[in-house]
Amino acid sequence: MRTLHTFIFFFICSVCATNAQELNIYTEQAQKGYSVYVDNDAIYPQSLLLQFKLTNLAFDNDNYSIFVLPAKTKRYKIGNLTVQNPRLKNSFSYTTKTTKGDVLLDVKTNAVVYDLPYKKGNSFKVSQGYNGNLSHKNEFALDFTMPIGTEILAAREGTVVEVVQHNTKSCPQEECKKFNNYITVLHNDGSFASYVHINYNGARCKVGEVINRGDVIALSGNTGWSSGPHLHFVCFFGGFDAVRSFETKFKLNDGSLVSVLDEGKSYLRDY
Repeated sequence: MRTLHTFIFFFICSVCATNAQELNIYTEQAQKGYSVYVDNDAIYPQSLLLQFKLTNLAFDNDNYSIFVLPAKTKRYKIGNLTVQNPRLKNSFSYTTKTTKGDVLLDVKTNAVVYDLPYKKGNSFKVSQGYNGNLSHKNEFALDFTMPIGTEILAAREGTVVEVVQHNTKSCPQEECKKFNNYITVLHNDGSFASYVHINYNGARCKVGEVINRGDVIALSGNTGWSSGPHLHFVCFFGGFDAVRSFETKFKLNDGSLVSVLDEGKSYLRDY
């Protein structure tokens, strides 16, 4: 007998409101109780923090456990609920937290050098840098001021996992965050990059597409939480209370110079 518990959740994301995803948690009767399974329909791994409240049952993976669910996985078994006394009634309930990606990955292990996300010959100013006072508090994100319609290039290879491009509204208040257009890319080390405020219908890639460095993936815009045309770029790992963004180094000028970018400076891409 299978009991289905459908939990609708929203990704915790400091830069964008993402579409709701459906995570199915369910039990099937076993010899001494129940087996617990999860379906992950997303095209990327997701992390689940599961806390049980049990009556006359024991969970073999601890009542407070973290699980990393592989992408596009059905019937992923996370443990067993075992009846302690068959003569007594049993019951359970649970609470959950979820996030995209693997929360167990260490941010400090990321040492990749990124390409500037625009074409050779272009130079753009970083109008807001890491932990900026306007909208980057406690976030390692960069804002590149650029005209609407500028081609945005992939800073690193990966798989496109989110594309939102239907929004047209913008305002300088946080309430407009829900109108952000963006593309999110999953990298091979489990980190993500989000390219935010792209133009209406400005995506030049699709979900599931594998992209290379330098591929044109979008046209820049001024959608969502924005006070003017720019590209918001952030790299992060998943986190239950907030995504874990991190500093990124970029190739500059002809590509021989590598550096973290500073607010208020302009950076030329000549490679």
